[in-house]
Amino acid sequence: MEKETKLVRKTLSKVAIIAAVFSLIAAPAHAVNLVGGGATFANPILDACKAEYARFSGDSYVYNSLGSGAGRSGIDKGDYDFGWSDTPHTGSTAPAGMIHLPVVAAPVAILYNIPGIKGQLHLSPTTLTKIFAREITKWNDPLIKADNARNVKTPVFETVRTKTTVGGQTTFTNIVKKDAKGNPVVKRYSQKRINTTLPNLDIVVIYRADSSGTSGILTNYLRAAVPSVWTKNGNNAFDASFPGNINAPANIGKIQSARGSELVSALAAKTPGAITYAEKDYATKNNLGFAKLYNNADVAVDPGAAGTSAFLGSATFNETNGTLNLDYATKNPVAYLLGSTSYALVLTNYPNKEKAAAVKKLMTFVLDECAKRFPATEFAVIDGALYDFNKRLIARIG
Repeated sequence: MEKETKLVRKTLSKVAIIAAVFSLIAAPAHAVNLVGGGATFANPILDACKAEYARFSGDSYVYNSLGSGAGRSGIDKGDYDFGWSDTPHTGSTAPAGMIHLPVVAAPVAILYNIPGIKGQLHLSPTTLTKIFAREITKWNDPLIKADNARNVKTPVFETVRTKTTVGGQTTFTNIVKKDAKGNPVVKRYSQKRINTTLPNLDIVVIYRADSSGTSGILTNYLRAAVPSVWTKNGNNAFDASFPGNINAPANIGKIQSARGSELVSALAAKTPGAITYAEKDYATKNNLGFAKLYNNADVAVDPGAAGTSAFLGSATFNETNGTLNLDYATKNPVAYLLGSTSYALVLTNYPNKEKAAAVKKLMTFVLDECAKRFPATEFAVIDGALYDFNKRLIARIG
């Protein structure tokens, strides 16, 4: 009886040890649920990447796509674990210890609804600026016609076939090849004559009514491109930057607004003659056209990841706060001048260190994985000097 009792005790002891070891191995780490919000610009990539991040990390995040103004106020008030803004948040309300992370980059596309147009719209910096300033009010204006009846030079990029695994499913995609510095590799330039017929149709400018970093990106570019036409500084409020009286009688019904990229795109889709600005993803969703833009080398470039990477390659870095100084005068022949980063707003002094570690892990994943896993979003894979800059910034989260 005594031997049986000892045997039972030994067996139970071994079972307890095995169970304890198994619990250490099998028990998932404590999941952290983050809440963020802000720029609609970043929403397509953050939304696409959400399930992959949860699968990778065991953590999760909610992202409220309400505009850059909401992202700035959310991080200011402590409502968000991370905010997002397309333009720098350097005002007096920014919390101590906040830095910017330019971890996502994509083009702002010029979207249009021109019934019956055959071929893609091409626009020069001057023409684009005059359209948004309401100095050009008809689609068959001579300047627009000149941009679309000429010889055009367009880059053709080298591509590489890459394997991507998302949710356990593997796909192969051709993406633009880059050199060691992160610049897209040009295979050749296509040269052709275009002659696009444009209708005698009123242009309707549709802008973001909310505080929008995307508006800031556009108006900063227009101010840099043609300051004699766009006479006011760029601003996240389009109406505050507009170089004239936006409520003038001639503008009634010809300048309209909506909140967020989703709604301005939807409004453009039901407004013949409309032109607006948003992420390229919204053109596909709303059956809108998107324009090629002539750059400073007079090369017509599509809104895409390659042109965005080329444009950002000439930016300089602010190591203190994480912002970029964009070079709108770049002569890079493949630069898309409405390319931009969008900034995650994070802290170097989170009161909750578990949250700090989770934010650091999320931002690392966004930087390293999201654009690679979802190339269809047209967000640029960040590499080269900009990647190294981001790694230095992420290391400061704490």
